[in-house]
Amino acid sequence: MALLPTTPLFGGQDEWTKIVDTIEQFVLPQLETNWAPFFVASKALSSVSSSKPARVAYHFIPVPPKYVVARIGFLLRGQAAIAIGDKSGVFKAPLGIFVPRGANINLHDEINGQVPYGEWLICTVTTFGAFVLQCRATPKVHYEGKPYLIIHPGLASLVEESCKQNTVNKVILMAVFGLLACANPSLPTFWELLPPSFVEMPPVLRQALQLLHYAYERPLRLKDVADWCHVNLAHLCRLFKQWIGVSPYAYLVKLRMSAAWKLLMETSLPPSLIASIVGYSKWSQFRSQFIKTFGVNPHQARKGVSLKPYSEWNLMNIVSN
Repeated sequence: MALLPTTPLFGGQDEWTKIVDTIEQFVLPQLETNWAPFFVASKALSSVSSSKPARVAYHFIPVPPKYVVARIGFLLRGQAAIAIGDKSGVFKAPLGIFVPRGANINLHDEINGQVPYGEWLICTVTTFGAFVLQCRATPKVHYEGKPYLIIHPGLASLVEESCKQNTVNKVILMAVFGLLACANPSLPTFWELLPPSFVEMPPVLRQALQLLHYAYERPLRLKDVADWCHVNLAHLCRLFKQWIGVSPYAYLVKLRMSAAWKLLMETSLPPSLIASIVGYSKWSQFRSQFIKTFGVNPHQARKGVSLKPYSEWNLMNIVSN
């Protein structure tokens, strides 16, 4: 079966405050009171004798695999056919799953040729923190929220011990999600970067901006944005020029640059890693665009004490440069 089409999860369902509420009202209570039956045990998975389960949905995390320490998932509602390596099983919510580094996992597999409805909270722990997102799968579409970036190296040190033992520890996971519930995402929020005239814009343009702001780190094509808005690309470009003064591609680039500037100024992440996080697979392309936008390279920007702080780099000022 081909991959399910992945659509951004809009409508406020992936706002960070909603994720924190989910952690505090669902995840932590389940870990505290229902620990033993809550997490999938390896014995609950059966060997797949015929063909291996086909991956039907893909979760996009904008960092190379070498940074990933483990994945922790919570099935909030519905059911799921889960495959880890050559084993699989069908489970109903509530359910937790811990997957160490290097293990192949499918959270949205098929049951009798169909993907069941299921809602997940997924945490990908990295060497520098974690990406946290919500998603849901229906038989026809995979809806995925924006991956929120949490910078906290201590998360990795907590989880790595469990990875070595190939077990999950109640206290450690409660500590991990307790830290996440108290954290603040490190990437700019949707509303933080919107043009002031957003509410006055035509619905088509607002829809396009919503997609760009929620998915700028993905390998977007402008035709995909136009198709999402059900208009042709030429019309979308005219709207961008009329209301914002730049093309959709130029707006996407400046959006990525604004996010990169924030990460450079407020974190100690390597510039090459920041390039991946904001959507660039090639360092040279990122560096060239950063110099074009700000007049200095990323390393100079981090060292330059006289440069403006992120709060003064309004996206629209960057666009106008």
